[in-house]
Amino acid sequence: MMFVMKQTTLEPGLLQTLRVYVVVTMILLPFLWHSYSSSFGVEGSLRRLITPGQPVIVFLAVYLFFPWWQQRMGRAFLPVAFILLAAQAVFGNYLTLQWLVPPPMRESAALVLMLRAWSLIQFLVLFVAWQYNPFWMMVAGIGLSLLDAALYFPFLHESSAFYPFYSALVIGRFIAVTGAGLGFAWLIKRQREHRAALAEANQKLAQYAAATEQLAVSQERNRLARELHDTLAHSLSGAAVQLEAVQALWDVKPGEARQMLDQALEVTQSGLTEARRALHSLRASPLEDLGLALAISDMAKSTAARANLRLELDAQNHIENLPPEVEQCIYRVAQEAMANVARHAEAASLRVTLRHDSRALTLTIADDGNGFNLAEVNDTRYGLKGLHERAEMIGASLQVDSTSGTTIRLIVPIHKGDKP
Repeated sequence: MMFVMKQTTLEPGLLQTLRVYVVVTMILLPFLWHSYSSSFGVEGSLRRLITPGQPVIVFLAVYLFFPWWQQRMGRAFLPVAFILLAAQAVFGNYLTLQWLVPPPMRESAALVLMLRAWSLIQFLVLFVAWQYNPFWMMVAGIGLSLLDAALYFPFLHESSAFYPFYSALVIGRFIAVTGAGLGFAWLIKRQREHRAALAEANQKLAQYAAATEQLAVSQERNRLARELHDTLAHSLSGAAVQLEAVQALWDVKPGEARQMLDQALEVTQSGLTEARRALHSLRASPLEDLGLALAISDMAKSTAARANLRLELDAQNHIENLPPEVEQCIYRVAQEAMANVARHAEAASLRVTLRHDSRALTLTIADDGNGFNLAEVNDTRYGLKGLHERAEMIGASLQVDSTSGTTIRLIVPIHKGDKP
């Protein structure tokens, strides 16, 4: 069984920038070395193209571009990359001086390579500050600056004309590297604070929107309950009393009984009218105002904005002549599925498609969230049972796939009489 270490969340853009830096370094390094190797007295065509640090940078490119390394190394992935960069910057130059540059030229070559190492160390310190706190940035900046200076020290002599320049270079580089690192670390810290504040604000906004939606639903239900109580319940109660009176008078006073029966019929018809009006108010009003395609599109945009999701929307217009109960079912399935994405999926993106042809209309709602086990999930929690029941009511089929994210697909057969 393969052991995989726990992953570390990388700062946005860090890995991509690190890859670009390594590729550019891998391409430019042979040309830069070839341009000044002859000035150092390096002999041999191969020695003028390859330095000891180049195999490290090539391996680092392979290491960064293959996801297997990141999955395998886990939290150690980035520290190993930084160690390889440091080795290439510091020890690569030292070995170049030791192995490739002739002794008479090492003093001048040390200063040139020290200037080159300045930029490499500076980039490395910025990368460390990007991912970690300022303490580790200071450790990397101070440690690498001192180590690099110590490695060049044996190649320089106090009596040399280059020694004052070397001392000024060590001090200036130390100040510049750590100063730039601290400034960049402060900017990254501010960015993290802003990102955390934005995430918290989005979460509060989503909670507020959900609470507002629940309150609106509760208020609408209470309003309908009052209307049904004041109209339909009273009508049915009156009709029941009159029918009981008809039953009592039918054999004794048939004429009066018939008159009361007519009154009961009028009350029943009035109650039926009120019931139809109440049921009509339950129908989703966006369907009447916008039509099916635009209503689902508006719902998708609202859900994506509320849950901070990236939306991919493809809804065909001109879906006409569908029976009202079919439109209502499709809309309610979309509403329940998108609500599940916002509440349970922990997704980053939402895909909504509504397509139709001569045979069927297909609604697809998919997310890239954590999904769930269909065999273990509680149908009542995710409303899956209700979705299947709605689909069965109109003769449609509902497919749920949660192997990678969650995809809900409603396929509604189109008959000749209701062809869009």
